[in-house]
Amino acid sequence: MSGIFKMIRKGNVKVNRKKRKLNYRLQEGDLVRVWEASAPTAVKTLLTLSHDEKKLVKNCIVFEDDNIILCNKPAGMVMHAGSNHKYGLSELVLSYTQNPHFTFVHRIDKMTSGLVMGTKNLKTTRKLSALIRERAIEKRYLILVQGQIEDKYFTLDTYLKTEEDRVRVHPDEKDGAKRCTSTFTVLKNGTKRSLLEATIHTGRKHQLRVQLATINHPIVGDLKYGKKENETEMFLFSQCLIIPSLNIHFNLPVPETFTQALSPN
Repeated sequence: MSGIFKMIRKGNVKVNRKKRKLNYRLQEGDLVRVWEASAPTAVKTLLTLSHDEKKLVKNCIVFEDDNIILCNKPAGMVMHAGSNHKYGLSELVLSYTQNPHFTFVHRIDKMTSGLVMGTKNLKTTRKLSALIRERAIEKRYLILVQGQIEDKYFTLDTYLKTEEDRVRVHPDEKDGAKRCTSTFTVLKNGTKRSLLEATIHTGRKHQLRVQLATINHPIVGDLKYGKKENETEMFLFSQCLIIPSLNIHFNLPVPETFTQALSPN
Protein backbone atom coordinates (compact mmCIF):
# COMPACT_ATOMS: atom_id res chain seq x y z
CA MET A 1 0.00 0.00 0.00
CA SER A 2 2.83 2.42 0.84
CA GLY A 3 4.28 1.73 -2.61
CA ILE A 4 1.04 2.92 -4.20
CA PHE A 5 1.11 6.09 -2.06
CA LYS A 6 4.70 6.68 -3.19
CA MET A 7 3.68 6.38 -6.85
CA ILE A 8 0.88 8.91 -6.35
CA ARG A 9 3.21 11.37 -4.57
CA LYS A 10 5.76 11.13 -7.40
CA GLY A 11 3.11 11.76 -10.04
CA ASN A 12 3.27 8.26 -11.55
CA VAL A 13 -0.50 7.96 -11.13
CA LYS A 14 -2.61 10.66 -12.78
CA VAL A 15 -6.36 11.16 -12.98
CA ASN A 16 -7.69 12.96 -16.05
CA ARG A 17 -4.09 13.90 -16.95
CA LYS A 18 -3.56 15.66 -13.61
CA LYS A 19 -1.63 14.77 -10.48
CA ARG A 20 -3.98 14.23 -7.55
CA LYS A 21 -3.57 14.22 -3.77
CA LEU A 22 -3.63 11.00 -1.77
CA ASN A 23 -7.12 11.71 -0.45
CA TYR A 24 -8.71 12.23 -3.90
CA ARG A 25 -11.77 10.04 -4.41
CA LEU A 26 -12.33 8.62 -7.88
CA GLN A 27 -15.49 9.69 -9.71
CA GLU A 28 -17.42 7.84 -12.37
CA GLY A 29 -15.82 8.54 -15.72
CA ASP A 30 -12.35 9.41 -14.33
CA LEU A 31 -9.44 8.33 -16.52
CA VAL A 32 -6.62 6.84 -14.43
CA ARG A 33 -3.17 6.44 -15.95
CA VAL A 34 -0.34 4.49 -14.25
CA TRP A 35 3.28 4.42 -15.42
CA GLU A 36 4.20 0.73 -15.14
CA ALA A 37 7.93 1.39 -15.06
CA SER A 38 7.51 2.99 -11.64
CA ALA A 39 5.12 0.38 -10.25
CA PRO A 40 6.02 -0.84 -6.75
CA THR A 41 7.58 -4.26 -6.29
CA ALA A 42 6.10 -6.82 -3.93
CA VAL A 43 9.23 -6.93 -1.79
CA LYS A 44 10.41 -3.75 -0.13
CA THR A 45 14.11 -3.08 0.30
CA LEU A 46 14.93 -2.44 3.94
CA LEU A 47 17.81 -0.27 5.06
CA THR A 48 20.60 -1.63 7.20
CA LEU A 49 20.39 0.80 10.10
CA SER A 50 23.41 1.89 12.07
CA HIS A 51 23.35 2.04 15.87
CA ASP A 52 22.77 5.80 15.74
CA GLU A 53 19.93 5.44 13.22
CA LYS A 54 18.22 2.82 15.38
CA LYS A 55 18.54 5.11 18.37
CA LEU A 56 17.14 8.03 16.34
CA VAL A 57 14.05 6.06 15.31
CA LYS A 58 13.52 4.69 18.83
CA ASN A 59 13.59 8.23 20.21
CA CYS A 60 11.23 9.45 17.48
CA ILE A 61 8.49 6.94 18.36
CA VAL A 62 6.37 8.52 21.11
CA PHE A 63 3.29 6.25 20.93
CA GLU A 64 2.61 2.77 19.61
CA ASP A 65 -0.17 0.20 19.78
CA ASP A 66 -1.20 -2.75 17.62
CA ASN A 67 -2.28 -0.51 14.73
CA ILE A 68 -0.69 2.96 14.99
CA ILE A 69 2.72 4.54 15.46
CA LEU A 70 3.11 8.23 16.30
CA CYS A 71 6.52 9.78 15.63
CA ASN A 72 8.04 13.08 16.70
CA LYS A 73 9.86 14.04 13.49
CA PRO A 74 12.95 16.22 13.89
CA ALA A 75 13.17 19.45 11.89
CA GLY A 76 15.30 19.04 8.78
CA MET A 77 14.31 15.42 8.10
CA VAL A 78 12.25 14.57 5.03
CA MET A 79 9.28 12.22 5.28
CA HIS A 80 10.10 10.07 2.24
CA ALA A 81 12.92 9.29 -0.17
CA GLY A 82 13.18 11.49 -3.26
CA SER A 83 14.30 14.99 -4.23
CA ASN A 84 17.98 14.13 -3.67
CA HIS A 85 17.23 12.27 -0.42
CA LYS A 86 18.02 8.53 -0.45
CA TYR A 87 15.68 7.90 2.47
CA GLY A 88 13.41 9.70 4.91
CA LEU A 89 11.66 8.99 8.19
CA SER A 90 9.28 6.59 6.45
CA GLU A 91 12.10 4.34 5.23
CA LEU A 92 13.83 4.53 8.63
CA VAL A 93 10.73 3.46 10.59
CA LEU A 94 9.90 0.77 8.00
CA SER A 95 13.38 -0.72 8.39
CA TYR A 96 13.34 -0.36 12.19
CA THR A 97 9.99 -2.15 12.60
CA GLN A 98 10.63 -4.69 9.81
CA ASN A 99 6.93 -4.32 9.01
CA PRO A 100 6.30 -4.28 5.23
CA HIS A 101 2.80 -2.85 5.81
CA PHE A 102 3.98 0.26 7.66
CA THR A 103 3.18 3.62 6.06
CA PHE A 104 2.57 7.22 7.13
CA VAL A 105 -0.96 8.44 6.41
CA HIS A 106 -0.05 12.14 6.38
CA ARG A 107 3.10 14.21 6.13
CA ILE A 108 4.68 17.46 7.29
CA ASP A 109 7.30 19.65 5.62
CA LYS A 110 11.00 18.93 5.90
CA MET A 111 11.62 21.90 8.21
CA THR A 112 8.48 21.29 10.29
CA SER A 113 8.95 19.17 13.41
CA GLY A 114 6.54 17.18 15.53
CA LEU A 115 3.83 14.53 15.31
CA VAL A 116 3.23 12.39 12.24
CA MET A 117 1.00 9.32 12.22
CA GLY A 118 1.81 5.93 10.72
CA THR A 119 -0.12 2.67 10.45
CA LYS A 120 0.91 -0.97 10.78
CA ASN A 121 -1.69 -2.63 8.56
CA LEU A 122 -3.85 -1.98 5.51
CA LYS A 123 -7.12 -1.94 7.46
CA THR A 124 -5.94 0.89 9.71
CA THR A 125 -4.44 2.77 6.74
CA ARG A 126 -7.81 2.77 5.02
CA LYS A 127 -9.64 3.75 8.20
CA LEU A 128 -7.38 6.70 9.02
CA SER A 129 -7.25 7.85 5.39
CA ALA A 130 -11.05 7.99 5.44
CA LEU A 131 -11.02 9.96 8.71
CA ILE A 132 -8.58 12.45 7.16
CA ARG A 133 -10.84 12.88 4.12
CA GLU A 134 -13.80 13.44 6.43
CA ARG A 135 -11.77 15.93 8.51
CA ALA A 136 -12.42 13.82 11.58
CA ILE A 137 -8.83 14.16 12.82
CA GLU A 138 -7.81 17.40 14.52
CA LYS A 139 -4.24 18.67 14.12
CA ARG A 140 -2.84 21.46 16.25
CA TYR A 141 0.45 23.26 15.73
CA LEU A 142 2.68 25.39 17.93
CA ILE A 143 4.14 28.36 16.07
CA LEU A 144 6.53 31.19 16.84
CA VAL A 145 5.97 34.24 14.62
CA GLN A 146 7.54 37.62 14.10
CA GLY A 147 5.85 40.58 15.83
CA GLN A 148 3.27 40.95 18.57
CA ILE A 149 -0.35 40.02 17.84
CA GLU A 150 -2.99 41.88 19.83
CA ASP A 151 -6.03 39.67 19.08
CA LYS A 152 -6.24 36.69 21.43
CA TYR A 153 -8.12 34.64 18.82
CA PHE A 154 -8.26 35.04 15.05
CA THR A 155 -9.10 33.09 11.88
CA LEU A 156 -7.41 33.18 8.49
CA ASP A 157 -9.50 32.14 5.49
CA THR A 158 -7.62 32.35 2.20
CA TYR A 159 -7.30 30.79 -1.27
CA LEU A 160 -3.92 29.23 -2.02
CA LYS A 161 -2.32 27.79 -5.13
CA THR A 162 1.07 26.21 -5.75
CA GLU A 163 2.98 28.05 -8.47
CA GLU A 164 6.38 26.57 -9.35
CA ASP A 165 8.20 26.19 -6.00
CA ARG A 166 6.00 28.53 -3.94
CA VAL A 167 2.45 28.72 -2.67
CA ARG A 168 0.70 32.03 -3.34
CA VAL A 169 -2.50 33.70 -2.15
CA HIS A 170 -5.31 34.26 -4.68
CA PRO A 171 -8.43 36.41 -4.28
CA ASP A 172 -10.80 33.50 -4.96
CA GLU A 173 -10.99 29.90 -6.16
CA LYS A 174 -10.47 30.75 -9.82
CA ASP A 175 -7.51 29.18 -11.66
CA GLY A 176 -7.41 26.21 -9.30
CA ALA A 177 -6.78 28.00 -5.99
CA LYS A 178 -7.98 26.03 -2.94
CA ARG A 179 -9.74 27.49 0.08
CA CYS A 180 -7.75 27.19 3.32
CA THR A 181 -8.96 27.90 6.84
CA SER A 182 -6.93 28.05 10.05
CA THR A 183 -7.79 29.27 13.56
CA PHE A 184 -5.23 30.71 15.97
CA THR A 185 -4.86 31.38 19.68
CA VAL A 186 -2.13 33.69 20.98
CA LEU A 187 -0.53 31.87 23.90
CA LYS A 188 2.08 34.45 24.80
CA ASN A 189 3.63 37.65 23.48
CA GLY A 190 7.34 38.24 23.77
CA THR A 191 9.22 41.46 23.11
CA LYS A 192 9.27 41.01 19.32
CA ARG A 193 7.64 37.63 18.76
CA SER A 194 4.40 35.79 19.56
CA LEU A 195 3.75 32.16 20.46
CA LEU A 196 0.62 30.76 18.78
CA GLU A 197 -1.45 27.60 18.75
CA ALA A 198 -3.01 26.86 15.37
CA THR A 199 -5.69 24.41 14.29
CA ILE A 200 -5.88 23.67 10.57
CA HIS A 201 -9.28 22.90 9.11
CA THR A 202 -7.89 22.14 5.63
CA GLY A 203 -4.63 20.43 4.81
CA ARG A 204 -2.94 22.45 2.08
CA LYS A 205 0.73 22.70 1.20
CA HIS A 206 2.54 25.37 3.28
CA GLN A 207 -0.86 26.56 4.55
CA LEU A 208 0.18 28.04 7.90
CA ARG A 209 3.46 29.40 6.56
CA VAL A 210 1.83 31.34 3.73
CA GLN A 211 -1.20 32.55 5.69
CA LEU A 212 0.91 34.00 8.51
CA ALA A 213 3.39 35.60 6.11
CA THR A 214 0.46 37.26 4.33
CA ILE A 215 -0.54 39.16 7.51
CA ASN A 216 3.11 40.20 8.08
CA HIS A 217 3.70 37.73 10.91
CA PRO A 218 5.93 35.14 9.21
CA ILE A 219 7.08 32.08 11.10
CA VAL A 220 10.47 32.56 12.74
CA GLY A 221 13.10 30.68 10.75
CA ASP A 222 10.99 30.30 7.61
CA LEU A 223 13.47 31.24 4.90
CA LYS A 224 11.02 30.73 2.03
CA TYR A 225 8.15 32.96 3.19
CA GLY A 226 9.79 34.95 5.97
CA LYS A 227 13.08 36.74 6.34
CA LYS A 228 16.66 35.58 6.73
CA GLU A 229 17.66 35.19 10.36
CA ASN A 230 20.32 33.52 12.45
CA GLU A 231 17.87 30.83 13.61
CA THR A 232 18.88 27.22 12.90
CA GLU A 233 15.32 25.90 12.76
CA MET A 234 11.85 26.85 11.58
CA PHE A 235 9.55 27.27 14.59
CA LEU A 236 6.57 25.26 13.35
CA PHE A 237 5.78 22.24 15.53
CA SER A 238 3.05 19.62 15.03
CA GLN A 239 2.11 19.34 18.70
CA CYS A 240 -1.25 17.60 18.97
CA LEU A 241 -3.33 14.91 17.23
CA ILE A 242 -6.92 14.20 18.26
CA ILE A 243 -8.88 11.25 16.87
CA PRO A 244 -12.22 11.12 18.75
CA SER A 245 -13.43 7.89 17.10
CA LEU A 246 -10.30 6.05 18.34
CA ASN A 247 -10.20 7.83 21.70
CA ILE A 248 -6.74 9.22 20.91
CA HIS A 249 -5.67 12.65 22.19
CA PHE A 250 -1.88 12.90 22.06
CA ASN A 251 -0.08 16.10 22.97
CA LEU A 252 3.68 16.76 22.98
CA PRO A 253 5.25 19.22 25.46
CA VAL A 254 6.38 22.65 24.28
CA PRO A 255 9.99 22.38 23.04
CA GLU A 256 12.47 24.40 25.11
CA THR A 257 13.76 26.08 21.97
CA PHE A 258 10.37 27.78 21.49
CA THR A 259 10.31 29.37 24.94
CA GLN A 260 13.97 30.37 24.64
CA ALA A 261 13.43 32.01 21.24
CA LEU A 262 10.26 33.89 22.26
CA SER A 263 12.24 36.79 23.71
CA PRO A 264 15.71 36.66 22.16
CA ASN A 265 18.47 38.87 23.53
